[in-house]
Amino acid sequence: MPTLRSHFTFEQFKQVLQREAHRRAIEAVKNLDQGSVRIDIHGNRFSTLETDRVSIRFYASHATYYEHPAKSYKTWWGFDVEEKLFMTSNHSTKISFAAEGKKAEAALKKRIEDFIEKLMTESGLQPSPRFALTQIAK
Repeated sequence: MPTLRSHFTFEQFKQVLQREAHRRAIEAVKNLDQGSVRIDIHGNRFSTLETDRVSIRFYASHATYYEHPAKSYKTWWGFDVEEKLFMTSNHSTKISFAAEGKKAEAALKKRIEDFIEKLMTESGLQPSPRFALTQIAK
């Protein structure tokens, strides 16, 4: 399964995906006569949002985002994001996705990177590397 690495923390991903789930839930409820919606909320946080077009799920240690714009599985795309627990790089999170073939993998990788950049930019969040040389030198 192909993966990406990100300097955004898992907490930042949860924050923007919660905001996206909230936006999508309002949109789905307003257009309820045009499709279905399933919302599970625990406390003040979404745990599941499923509509005819998107699925966002939050778990203890990872979150998933999938778009399914048509009934055909060929157009579905999405990713799973989790905290990166090993210290082999400065990245904070690991993003996994499924793609068939190198060409499809490259296209989906670009789509996911653009989507994440858009979400983070709209939220005003900046990447947060796990460590810096100044921290290590001390």
